[in-house]
Amino acid sequence: MTSTVALGGPTEVRRRPEDVTVDWLREVLVASGRLDGGHRVVDVAFEPIGTGQMADTIRLQLGYDVDGAGPATVVAKFASADEQSHATGRQMRAYEVEVQFYASIAGRIATRVPGLVACALDPDEAWFTLVLDDVVGGVQGDQIAGCDADVAAACIAELAGLHAPCFQDSSLEALGWLNRSTPESDAFTSSVVQSLFPGFVERYGDRLAPELIALLEEFVSVLDRWFATRQGPSTVVHGDFRLDNLLFVPGEAQPVVVDFQTAAWGLAAHDVAYFIGGSLEAAERRSAEEDLLDEYMGRLAGLGLVGVSHAAMDAAYRLGTLSGLVMAIGASMLVKRTERGDEMFLTSTRRHAQHALDLDALELLRGT
Repeated sequence: MTSTVALGGPTEVRRRPEDVTVDWLREVLVASGRLDGGHRVVDVAFEPIGTGQMADTIRLQLGYDVDGAGPATVVAKFASADEQSHATGRQMRAYEVEVQFYASIAGRIATRVPGLVACALDPDEAWFTLVLDDVVGGVQGDQIAGCDADVAAACIAELAGLHAPCFQDSSLEALGWLNRSTPESDAFTSSVVQSLFPGFVERYGDRLAPELIALLEEFVSVLDRWFATRQGPSTVVHGDFRLDNLLFVPGEAQPVVVDFQTAAWGLAAHDVAYFIGGSLEAAERRSAEEDLLDEYMGRLAGLGLVGVSHAAMDAAYRLGTLSGLVMAIGASMLVKRTERGDEMFLTSTRRHAQHALDLDALELLRGT
């Protein structure tokens, strides 16, 4: 069994919630400074939370030998118990990516993320343990319901807080677990999405408008061009920045960002387009889009990143409207199928495809 170093010391991978013991919890809480070494964890209860399909997320309710000795709850993430989702997570290196993100990048960004308590990884067998501070009172956003422009502006500010401190940082670009895009990997992803597309249409096609199906068909046929033309200002990107991966605490405007299994070295504009296109209904997006982009650029400048203009990001942003379609086709067919998952993937597909139509994103690929 392989382990990585948690805050304060080494910790062994716990594959499933039932592998978590009170002695292990005491060890990691003491190592991270959340529990005095003179106290013990005497009880733990488990509560599944979240709607993620790639991993299983559990809230741990903790009891101590002395009331209030440590945090009342923490959140733990484990590889999915579903074999198909686990295999997908392994193939995508999703578990490795999230552990590495919290261990080495989370501390340098200006985005609200949960504090790291402990992390461990078995990269060979694709098992991991990630223990985080609980966002007490946090309510998960709802990708299907979407949000209004005011909520979107608060989210965009957090996205800029991820991008700005890492912008064009060559030391981050050199990290193999983060910068996973190569011509070979892009070609592989393209072939996988193209192979999955007929099944996607069979499953969802009768619930999508004809003009959206037409756009999807054209996009999938030129997917290799899309990968080849991804150019623009690069940084650490979330890769799946959407409402389901944000926690909102009542009375606080700014959300807490979670689920970094898709973090990568990539185009800042793609993250922005993915969020705006996937989170707002078309009419609201059309009305608010320029203001949201101004909010993002202003936040970058406020964090000390100057010299990046709308013009520098324009083409990448337009092409980024298509990134949600890659995610929708691939993820929907590769993870455990659920009723809510189907509705979420359909909603995302409709919004992203309409966004791409509105900005004529495919025009940038025709003839290239």
